[in-house]
Amino acid sequence: MLINVTILLLCALVPGLFILGNATFSDTKIRYFLVFAGAYLFSVTVIHLIPDLFMSGEDPFNLGLYILIGFFIQKILENFSSGVEHGHIHVHTKVPVTYLLIALVLHSFLEGSILTDSLHSNHTPDSVYSHGSSPKILLGIVMHKIPASLALMALLVAQLKNKYKAFGLLFIFAISSPLGLITSEYFSHSNLLPEKYLIIFFAVVAGSFLQISTTIFIESDPHHKLDWKRFSVSLVGAGAAVLAQLMI
Repeated sequence: MLINVTILLLCALVPGLFILGNATFSDTKIRYFLVFAGAYLFSVTVIHLIPDLFMSGEDPFNLGLYILIGFFIQKILENFSSGVEHGHIHVHTKVPVTYLLIALVLHSFLEGSILTDSLHSNHTPDSVYSHGSSPKILLGIVMHKIPASLALMALLVAQLKNKYKAFGLLFIFAISSPLGLITSEYFSHSNLLPEKYLIIFFAVVAGSFLQISTTIFIESDPHHKLDWKRFSVSLVGAGAAVLAQLMI
């Protein structure tokens, strides 16, 4: 768990430091990276997280319902985050920084919590879906968090006009995913909450992953016209998720 906590922390802090150092990034390359990350996250949710949930023994209808709830909860959070979790930089957004940060911290906390192994504790060791603190899910979160960190830091610097305050708020965002993982691990290894409630919680998070990844797809092709380069990047991202599922 310590390795995962460290990776989650660094993948949010390091991109922000690049912004502080006035580093410049190719907008086109970031957009292609977002498409790849969105395709990977969508695919790993569909072929890994959701099958895991339905193998948990809980009622399939209820699980589907909670996945839908998670989808729409993330849609509400997006209203306050200005799409920063999608890697969008809106330096002129009118959303107060406090609301934006709360929405991002809540989202980040939820995604970190999914890395606990409690959902898979009842699976057989050789199950194709059993993974513990899965590196393939961690990879999807990291790829999604890097552009989010870049967008958040750029927005904070533009609004606050103070790099130190901006980095302080970025640090709050950075620790939220590790705290989500630590909290989830704590509850999963104690008797404070029945496993059923943790599975419901993970279904909500899976729904939020679906919302984020599908939104990236839609916004990468706003005119509903197929861009073959982006489509190819999407296929590569999906293929990477399939390979990760088979190999890791």
